[in-house]
Amino acid sequence: EALALKEEFFEVVPCWSREENYVEQILTHLDNADILHIQHEYSIYKFDDRLPTLLQKTPQRIKKVLTIHCVRPAQVSERWKIDEEYAGKIAKLADHIIVHLESQKEILLRLGLTPERISVIPHGTKIIEVDREASRRRLGLPLDGKILLMFGFVKPHKCLHVAVDALNIIRKEYENTYLFIAGGLAPTASEEHRRYADSLRKKIEELDLEENVIFPNKYYPDEDVHYIFSACDIVLFPYYEEDRSSSGSLHLAIGAGKPVIASRIPKFEELKHISDELLVLPYNSEVIAKLALRIFKEPKFRNHIIRRTEAYRKLTSWENTARKHLQLYSRLIKT
Repeated sequence: EALALKEEFFEVVPCWSREENYVEQILTHLDNADILHIQHEYSIYKFDDRLPTLLQKTPQRIKKVLTIHCVRPAQVSERWKIDEEYAGKIAKLADHIIVHLESQKEILLRLGLTPERISVIPHGTKIIEVDREASRRRLGLPLDGKILLMFGFVKPHKCLHVAVDALNIIRKEYENTYLFIAGGLAPTASEEHRRYADSLRKKIEELDLEENVIFPNKYYPDEDVHYIFSACDIVLFPYYEEDRSSSGSLHLAIGAGKPVIASRIPKFEELKHISDELLVLPYNSEVIAKLALRIFKEPKFRNHIIRRTEAYRKLTSWENTARKHLQLYSRLIKT
């Protein structure tokens, strides 16, 4: 829940709840607004008529901007066409749409939006500058050796078992290599997720990796997140999912200047702007291991990836992302 806040040029006014009919609650706070910018996520706005009604009732003088964080096509949705049709419906009621990925834009174009009404603005990146050794000390991690990171709740689609298999290959050349699983089961984890976590522990034991896998199985608070990413050498995202949304965790890794190895799926498509070679087919633990070993062993290859990562984190910094939004707002107000 947002907290009220007022500073120079900036004010937060908590004025609506997703559990209520928020249309009039929001409209009554728009008297002095030039732009109404809505951050859309299916889990917040659901599929009812409240958001379309709000967009229709917003005075014409106010420009309506809609960031659609997830654009889910029918073929990968359990609700079939409901998701994409709803996205198309609300998009057509807005003056301008922002998405984070080119693949999201392509879906909206198919749904009838025109190119000039869509901007692709990458997810923002927070620049993280924290010492690696200090981060490891804070988290109680080994000070020596290489650390691979998997971050967040333990869920089957994240394919942590693939990372374990990759570690098993890597340690044959770099024995002093660790996989840090910085997270655990969600409080609301299903039985399926619990069984997956159990199978993961069993796999770690079978491969005799108990000394190499650091798996505290706990939730880390926000104040530890920057240290988690700063402590590692490579961040892994061997996911397998059909989720057409950008990854905030990917940008945390990029923000820390860390090399990333990820599955070649839509969620991580922007990694090609750093290096297409960092994208690996799902379930391919062997190539993940070989790629990690190249980063460890080949300074020229590693430095190329680090330079490209540095350039992309600057390009997508929150400062630059905010500047792109401001330019869009200015253009809309003038039309």
